[in-house]
Amino acid sequence: MAAAGSSLGGGEKARKRGPGQISQDHLVLQIDAQDPRLRKIIYRTTTERIPMCRVDNKANHAILQFAINTNEWKKYDKLKDTDMLQHKTIDWGWLDEIGSRQEVLDLLGPRLRMVLDCALDKYVELVLEFHSTWKHKEGKFADDKAVSFSLGRKVFEMSMARFAVATGFYTEEEVKQPGFVTSLRGAYSTDREYSVGAAELHRFWSTISDHPFTSMNLITSVLNPVYRYVLKILSTTLVGQKSGENKANWIELFILMCRVERREMNLATVLAASFSRGRRGGHRAALSMGLYISRLALNLGKFDKYNPRFLHEGPKTIIFGMRELQQAGIVSYTNPYGWEPIRQGLQVQPPEGHPAEDVMMQIDPTHRQRPPQRHERPAPHYPRRQPAASRAAYFVVFISLCGAEV
Repeated sequence: MAAAGSSLGGGEKARKRGPGQISQDHLVLQIDAQDPRLRKIIYRTTTERIPMCRVDNKANHAILQFAINTNEWKKYDKLKDTDMLQHKTIDWGWLDEIGSRQEVLDLLGPRLRMVLDCALDKYVELVLEFHSTWKHKEGKFADDKAVSFSLGRKVFEMSMARFAVATGFYTEEEVKQPGFVTSLRGAYSTDREYSVGAAELHRFWSTISDHPFTSMNLITSVLNPVYRYVLKILSTTLVGQKSGENKANWIELFILMCRVERREMNLATVLAASFSRGRRGGHRAALSMGLYISRLALNLGKFDKYNPRFLHEGPKTIIFGMRELQQAGIVSYTNPYGWEPIRQGLQVQPPEGHPAEDVMMQIDPTHRQRPPQRHERPAPHYPRRQPAASRAAYFVVFISLCGAEV
């Protein structure tokens, strides 16, 4: 399931850490780095110098010294100037105040809640290294090299089951169950095993929104404010979008569909798909998924080797402000600032000649059932301009002011 010499059961408890280091009881997975079949990454420096202080220029860090013009270096060169995304997660305190904690818990389920509650510190060097080296063989679920990446200048190649255990979101026993293999793995435009397509997402969207299904589905068009809230959280955590916080992409809709309809999904494949999303780099983009990269680094023992004090820390995870949620149509503007009312969906036109047709015709049409009308603007009326005085009149006034007779 992983590189030779490793097993799902191999591991040891993490040792205690010094001040400034991440301290958490976890299982450090043991993976053999000497397997000759492992993917090789070429570096400019043959020796790995572990910093004993923070390197001012992150480009000089040992884990980012990729050989020039390699695939890893090209990815790094595109992403190196990209800022880190500000992750925002669930405000459980506010949900307690409005009495909606259990409602959201029931919708998310225990595993998705654990994924969205991830709030570890993230580090620029590790995020850049991971995104520069990440590879995912989609459709190769059981392949020992389904996913591949480097953390702390060490290559890891894993099957999807091994990757699921490395994230800490699944146990060794859970990935051995048949349900791990048969659960839905994602939404794709082409037919794939244990997945859904555009038609399924289209059908689901029509049940939760009053807008047509397009390539840019707005979160604000979702009728239920609780669903809008979950989509908003997904856009800043498990999916991570800087410019698309108000747009529900296929991954987010797939997750919400599985939870609303109580369909089992594989969060390991969802996480892999989110890691694999195209990243353009530059100042207008943002590097996301840092929370989950730190979780992988923690479970793989990377913080035992690279002290977090000597890495550049990214922005802290925060919660959404009330104003942001109000602008998204999720929270009301009046005290006690609970959910916005659930909006009513579109009236569905019955087939021609159906008994309900007469009833429908008696109901005021919705904004989408009315033909578009052009609003006529009234013709503008401006006061007439008074004619200017003649030059002779100006001369008479001038002479009179001087006290002379004409």
